Amino acid sequence: MAFRLAVGLGNSPSRYEGTRHNVGMAALGRIAGMYQAKFSLNKYCAAYLSKANVCGKDVVFAAAQGYMNESGVNIANILRFLKIDISETIVFYDDITIQRGSFKISEGGSSGGHNGVENIIARCGNSFARVRIGLGGKTFKEMDLADYVLGGLSDDEKASFEASLPKLKDAFEMICSKGLVAAQNAFNRK
Repeated sequence: MAFRLAVGLGNSPSRYEGTRHNVGMAALGRIAGMYQAKFSLNKYCAAYLSKANVCGKDVVFAAAQGYMNESGVNIANILRFLKIDISETIVFYDDITIQRGSFKISEGGSSGGHNGVENIIARCGNSFARVRIGLGGKTFKEMDLADYVLGGLSDDEKASFEASLPKLKDAFEMICSKGLVAAQNAFNRK
């Protein structure tokens, strides 16, 4: 099935901008910008939407308003408004189990303890493509996970994120043009 929607997960209030938990939303925004896609707020689905032609296919980019833990509610509204199925959706989000500066492409499976993904599975189903962007583990083992993911990116983390963007864009284009399996084979190698 063709992918028609790309969503970046995060917390939309401005106080969360630049946090680890918002790297999915940040990556989506940066990739959309590479296509000169301009976001505007759509009041009917409470999300910022933009559209671009990606490898000959129209793709909608979406950043929902609200909070990470309500991602499924927010995405359900976007899907309903656009008349798109969850199986036509690529979701970008943060993952602490993946090394910083890396990412992994997948579909299905568990939420891995990610509350936003858990809410998407509960509200929309589990047949969406995933681009899991690596944060690496917590700075200190004793550190609270919420404090870690809601903390701001360090200069080194920002540099790693910036360096990963061209490869993320290439992976996104391959998912859209050649499909999920081709992209997994090309980009999930160590």
